[in-house]
Amino acid sequence: MKKFNILVIDSNEEDRSSFEKMLLLNDYLVKTAESGKVGLEILNDGQFDMVFIDSDLPGRESYQTCKAIKANARLGKIPVLFIVGNSSFSFLNEVYEAWGDDYITKPLVWSELLMKSRIHLELRYSRDMAKNMNHLLESKVAQRTIELEDSLQKLVKAKKDLEQLTIAKSEFLNMISHEIRTPLNGILGSMALIGQYNFSNEVNRYFSLLDTSVRRLEKFSNTILEASTLRLKGAKALVFMEFDLLKVINEAIAICNTKYSEKTIEIDFKSEGVESKIKGDQKYLLKCFTAVLDNAFKFSPKMKCIRIIIINNSGGFLKIEISDDGKGFSNSALGHLFEPLSNQQGHFDQNTGMGLHLAKTIVDAHSGFMTVKNNESAGATIEILLPVNR
Repeated sequence: MKKFNILVIDSNEEDRSSFEKMLLLNDYLVKTAESGKVGLEILNDGQFDMVFIDSDLPGRESYQTCKAIKANARLGKIPVLFIVGNSSFSFLNEVYEAWGDDYITKPLVWSELLMKSRIHLELRYSRDMAKNMNHLLESKVAQRTIELEDSLQKLVKAKKDLEQLTIAKSEFLNMISHEIRTPLNGILGSMALIGQYNFSNEVNRYFSLLDTSVRRLEKFSNTILEASTLRLKGAKALVFMEFDLLKVINEAIAICNTKYSEKTIEIDFKSEGVESKIKGDQKYLLKCFTAVLDNAFKFSPKMKCIRIIIINNSGGFLKIEISDDGKGFSNSALGHLFEPLSNQQGHFDQNTGMGLHLAKTIVDAHSGFMTVKNNESAGATIEILLPVNR
């Protein structure tokens, strides 16, 4: 524990001795001075925590000494207590005008003196601790501010790098789109011209296989480029306008009915009393529902039913459920259905592995939700939630 250093300034040698003994007994370090001049010299040469000054020094020396202590930049925070012979108002006024901190009247009561000493020492060091803590906090805040500014600069740089990367990705996708579609168009055009000639059945079979492969490649390239664009740009890639979602779903049903006409799939579409107008990208949502329904048609047995229910859900969403009676999803496939180019065995587009991935990406870009589950009896259900308004 710190031992406090106290200076006693008193012209009476007996009083100085009594002071010194009492303070030493209470574990203080003590020095004494017989005059204000000597006291100031001692203060300037050492470190002190408190000063007692007898008011009976010759002339006004005690008050002048106190003012000199308080005016000193290094000594000014030291508590100065006066030892006074009386406590009249005029006398005490002089103590405070001399910038004294407190006083003790004669005859001295040592318990009062020790109590006041402790109070003023605690006050002084509480203030010092608060000041030091304030400096520490200011230092911490300044350090943290520098760190935050440095982090902000890094974030700004990372944002610029990301924007440049986004531009590079967009340019790359446009280039890939052009480089893939150009030769594909040439191949498809050439095959259309060749198809006008008569060839043997074997040659025609080869051309049919080639035509199927090229069209699957075209479908794959279009799907992956659209999905990549949506993942890159999100809602910025969409054109929002108000339209009737029922018409879009019916158009997707017509496309799939034509494609899978040999299966004679029945459609059970329930949408009575539904307010089906939403704000979204009609072109992309048609691709979304076409992909989902294509998946359901493909894996539904012949002469079976696909059930579509559309209702107004709470929270401003339209809820669309599409259920089929196919074989459903395998447990391993359930966790990977929406991943691009998934090779999991299960109930998803085995031709490209991109159909449900594109559908999910379109729904995500519309701030919607898409989930899938197996039915208890047979088949699976895909549930789509789309916000009515953006």
